[in-house]
Amino acid sequence: MTVLPGRPDELTPRAATLVASADVILDVIGELRGIVQDDEGKSVRALYEQNEQISSDLDRIHPRYKGTADAITEYAVALTDAHDRAERAQSDLDDALAAQRSADSALDDLNDRVDAAEDPSSLSDQVPGAQRAADNALAAVNGARDRIEAARDDMNEAAEVAIRRIDAAIDSTNEGFWDGVGEFFSDIGDFLAGIGEWIGDFLQDVVDLLKKIADTIIAILGALVVLLLIVAIGALFGTIGLIIGAMIAAVLAAFLIWSVLSDVLKDTPEVTEADPYADAKKKNLPDDPSLANVLDGAGEVDGLGLEDDSVVKITKVLGPDGWYYTVTLPSTQEWLSRFGDKGAVNDLDSNLALMLTPALQTQYERAVLEAMEQAGVGPDDPVMLVGFSQGGIMAGHLAAYNSDYNWQAVVAAGAPIDHMPIPDDIDVVSVQHNGDPVPRLDAITGDFDSIEHGSNWTSIRVDAPGADPVLGVDVGAHNADKYSQTYQEHLADVQATHPDLANFFNDDGYTDISYYHWSE
Repeated sequence: MTVLPGRPDELTPRAATLVASADVILDVIGELRGIVQDDEGKSVRALYEQNEQISSDLDRIHPRYKGTADAITEYAVALTDAHDRAERAQSDLDDALAAQRSADSALDDLNDRVDAAEDPSSLSDQVPGAQRAADNALAAVNGARDRIEAARDDMNEAAEVAIRRIDAAIDSTNEGFWDGVGEFFSDIGDFLAGIGEWIGDFLQDVVDLLKKIADTIIAILGALVVLLLIVAIGALFGTIGLIIGAMIAAVLAAFLIWSVLSDVLKDTPEVTEADPYADAKKKNLPDDPSLANVLDGAGEVDGLGLEDDSVVKITKVLGPDGWYYTVTLPSTQEWLSRFGDKGAVNDLDSNLALMLTPALQTQYERAVLEAMEQAGVGPDDPVMLVGFSQGGIMAGHLAAYNSDYNWQAVVAAGAPIDHMPIPDDIDVVSVQHNGDPVPRLDAITGDFDSIEHGSNWTSIRVDAPGADPVLGVDVGAHNADKYSQTYQEHLADVQATHPDLANFFNDDGYTDISYYHWSE
């Protein structure tokens, strides 16, 4: 990752192409006007008049094109220079930080020795020199940082200059009154289009909210039915049983309310980008992302975050018509958050909130959306959501209830998403092991075979690899690695049913992987 934004190595040849194109326009003008008018031939005369019109149009647009090309060319030079200076300054900054750490450590060590010495005078004369070394190291650090900021300022100033030059090139060829009339009606059209877009967004937000509220009511009613069932079962054993059942139901209700509110009422965690593989000791780098190993990423982010941290992985590739993003979400890593929170927000509290109150945003959801914003995911960029267990729940939840992004696919494993109202234009692959109780947690009637999904939805329900069910439950079925293995065994069916998933992977093109993490 470069110190400054932008890619001067790509911009420079593109600027040269623009300049060459501007020269081609001049050549075309010359060729067209080289045709001699023939008064005797009507067809030739018509062709000549048409050439004159084209030549005049090219004459009019050439200054705009040439001015823009020259401005971008100069900006490319300035951007390249700024990047070079920033990279050199960053290298110096890394060296200066190392030197600062060494000098500060030496100064601290010397001060400790002075404090511990029986005769401090023998060492105290070395302190000024060590202090100067530490001060010089700090000055070098500040100097390198100042150089980086200076390069950034120069880059921004060059961009402003380029913008002014482009504006001047366009303004200088303004065609006057009718241009103004055209722009006026164009502005009216843009204004009306903006109103239409706002109305559409507003109505979409209303629809999303109504879906969330309806599903929240259904989930709460389902929880109440379970609590009442506990009371009813207790009542079968007389008054004492009724009291015990009511107490258990009350404790569970309080626990659920406490867990949900403790999550949704907290502020959004601070999300930062991280490089978990920067440490040279971590040599087990994951394989390049592919459609076959996409679920391996779910186990990867779980291993990177554990109970102390939440980690998401965002993969960006250059697809057939632009950028495609894959967001890999972690599963539940902290189950005892009510009895000592360790930091991960993908915990039991957010799990309960996601299932019971989809109308309320959890910390987990807010942090994921913040990570996507930091990664530069735009509202129109295609996004695939991938997750195991709670990560799959979050994937289905976003696709069902959030319309801020262009969700195109969900790949979920071991997640209860069957009843989520995911739109029919989103590809869904849901892998569920027989004997795994987790994917059935959203069952209201308990009959999964009667759930009807569109052609966009593929459910893979099979026994887990090496399954050994006891009383209908396989204790090893809810496992990220086993789900990835099952998914890969059915990859051919996934590819045949959902060919567009291939757009999110590019073995030969640009691929960028970033990680974002946060804690409560």
